[in-house]
Amino acid sequence: MKTPAFFLALAAAGSAFAETPITDRITPEQMAALQGAPSPFDALKKQQQQAEKEANVSRPDSQSLIKQSEILHDGTHWTMVPKGAVLHTPAQMSPRVGTKPLGTLLSWEDFLIANRGWIQTEEVTFDQAAGKAPLQEARQEFWKNQTKVIVAVHLGGPISVKVTPPATPAVTSK
Repeated sequence: MKTPAFFLALAAAGSAFAETPITDRITPEQMAALQGAPSPFDALKKQQQQAEKEANVSRPDSQSLIKQSEILHDGTHWTMVPKGAVLHTPAQMSPRVGTKPLGTLLSWEDFLIANRGWIQTEEVTFDQAAGKAPLQEARQEFWKNQTKVIVAVHLGGPISVKVTPPATPAVTSK
C-alpha cells in the first residue's frame, strides 16, 4: 500500500508546482482587428517597386566560362583554371591540358587532391599575377626540368599570371 500513497503524493506535489493554464483567448473579432491594423512592414512594401517584367540580361556570345578557362582532365574527372594559370606543361602532360572536358566536373581542391601525382602548384603573389613583379628566374628554370604540370595559385586558388616578356638587352653600337 505504500506504492499508491507514493504516487498520490507525487501527483499532489506536481500539481503544486505546475503553471497556471492560460485562459485568455482571443476572440474572432479581436483577431480581425489585429489583422486589419497597419503592419510595420507596410511602409517597406510601399517603397518596393514592382518590376514590370523580368530583367533582360544580355551577354555577348563570346563570354563563356569555359572559353575563359583552361581545362585540366585525367580521363575521368576535369576542372577549370583561369587561362594563364598553367605556368608549365611538359610534353608528356600536354594531352591532359587544354582539351575538351571529359567525365565529371570536380572543384579545384578535389581535383588537385586526386591528381597530386601530375599537378604541382606554385604560390604567386598578387603583384606577380598582375605582372607588376616578375616570376623568379630560378623557379622558371626549375619548372623546365619537371614532369608535372605547374599551376599558379594565390592563397590556394588558381590564378592567371600576366607574364611579362623578358627584357632584351640594349645593343650599343660603337
